Amino acid sequence: MKIDEIEYSQRLTLITEAADVTAIRNGVMHALALFGIRAAYFLAPLTVDPRVGRILTNIGLPRLWERHYRARLYLVDPLPLLALKRPTAFSWPDATDEIDLTEKERHFLAIAGKFGLARGIGAACYGPHGRSGFLGTQWLKSRRPSRLEMQGVHMIAQVSFQRYCQLVRPTAEIQPLSNRELEVLSWMREGKSNSVIAQILDISRGSVDMYVKRIFAKLDVTDRTGACLRGYSMGLIVSVDHEKLVARARALDPAQYF
Repeated sequence: MKIDEIEYSQRLTLITEAADVTAIRNGVMHALALFGIRAAYFLAPLTVDPRVGRILTNIGLPRLWERHYRARLYLVDPLPLLALKRPTAFSWPDATDEIDLTEKERHFLAIAGKFGLARGIGAACYGPHGRSGFLGTQWLKSRRPSRLEMQGVHMIAQVSFQRYCQLVRPTAEIQPLSNRELEVLSWMREGKSNSVIAQILDISRGSVDMYVKRIFAKLDVTDRTGACLRGYSMGLIVSVDHEKLVARARALDPAQYF
């Protein structure tokens, strides 16, 4: 696949000039589109132990996959660990076929495949003060991505993470939110009441009230609007506008989405 180098350079520049986390995310997907990539997920920090509280950013993948990932799949996702062991980007299933996976890791890949991640490109990205992250992108083509395509995705991951580190300083980072708290925050962003969120997540209203209080305390805010705005600025949740853009793209070209 031949990429317009000038256009690619211009899209990387937009990422480096992004004014906030939402602009970074939009710039990343704009750049990945040059490679035919329309969906991705990002994790931070990138650590050997998956139990360390990771921030998950889902861009274009089904909400059901996101829910399963936050609930338990993050514990058995082999891709971040694989990225830690490689100096460059890799593609799966090519890379995963070359290593011994546990039964649970193979199960993860099978589930991921049902949600459009049967093939993908993964890359570790690093910033100052030991900060790190992982970008996993959907690859819908039947062929294996070329070395140049993987290098291009890796550059996008690294440039975007460097810009994120510039905008979100370590001193400004918050106490990590749990996966359940992030899920509640995501539904708060959509304007759902605590009682409705309880129904969606199949938990008690009291539990949701407790999670909301914890979210307010960790984000140092006093209301739902403040929590959502803080969540946007920290990259904890995706904007509604971005999800609408993905939905429109899916409607125009449903064959490209699962």
